[in-house]
Amino acid sequence: MFRPAPHAFFIPDFCAARMVFATVLIAELVAIILTLARHGSAAAFFPDLARTSLFLLWIALTSAALLCAARRWLAGRGVAGAAAGSFGLLLLSTALVSEAAWWLGRYWHGIDPVGFRDLFPERHGRFLAANLAISAIVSAMLLRYFYVTHEWRRNVQMEARARIHALQARIRPHFLFNSMNTIAALTRTSPARAEEAVEDLADLFRATLKDAQEPIPLKEELEIARIYQRIEQLRLGERLEVTWDVAPLPMRARVPSLIVQPLLENAIYHGIEPLPEGGCVRIEGRVEAGRVRLSVANPMPADPPPERAGHHLALDNIRERLELTYGDRARLEVSDGEREYRVTLEFPLVEATS
Repeated sequence: MFRPAPHAFFIPDFCAARMVFATVLIAELVAIILTLARHGSAAAFFPDLARTSLFLLWIALTSAALLCAARRWLAGRGVAGAAAGSFGLLLLSTALVSEAAWWLGRYWHGIDPVGFRDLFPERHGRFLAANLAISAIVSAMLLRYFYVTHEWRRNVQMEARARIHALQARIRPHFLFNSMNTIAALTRTSPARAEEAVEDLADLFRATLKDAQEPIPLKEELEIARIYQRIEQLRLGERLEVTWDVAPLPMRARVPSLIVQPLLENAIYHGIEPLPEGGCVRIEGRVEAGRVRLSVANPMPADPPPERAGHHLALDNIRERLELTYGDRARLEVSDGEREYRVTLEFPLVEATS
């Protein structure tokens, strides 16, 4: 899964504008540190800071350009090879810019000897060695930081994927048992309808057994819930009514899998089934200020039966799925009134790019 590739490479993409800005910022911070170490008076500080900043910016931007150009080559060299290659490119950049600065100083010396002493160093070897030593220290620290950050981010992603698989494994048996009970009840009274339920169940599990690492289109998520509705409709008949008011929703939006079907299952299992006359489940969806609001509401019996097992399990699963996908930008709200039970999901609108 994590083969060497541009998207999984531990060194950031220095072709991106964000990394170019970070490169400029790091160069300026190093320039300030070096200038503070050399000067104690304010009169000499700012001219030296300007000179050092210009010099380090050339090194930093040249290094970023080299890492950008060599990114594909470095990504195929493994961690050790990529680190060694990047380290060498950073030292090469420092050496090239230092040499250019030195020979520019020699040229300036012939025009203005006094200005040369103020702007450029006089000892070639010492100037080059000091620059390479500083570059080696800074480069080693940055490469180590990039690697540790990359490994931490990868571990977080792997843990999140593992949690998603665990959540999916927990929710599937709960749904399977309910569906098999439905089919078992139909086999005695209506074999043809039981066959239809088996076909719907096969279609449903074909969809839900897909890899859950990536979000799926909202259209596909709603279709999973509609298939489940058909299975329960065969069992409950006219006692079950489901109204769908989801036309305003963008069907291309990407959502975590299995966030609607468990809510519909809960609504039927805890709201409709205990009522002798049945009832209506309302599924509504809207987009407000770039956020998707999706709610599932069901009637509640006047004397609710004791809480059935699995009720909070489904809500906890969905809450964790939203948290793993959107972090604190998503929420799940429960409104438990006297005659209605409503669960509302709210999360950012993310549409497919293609």
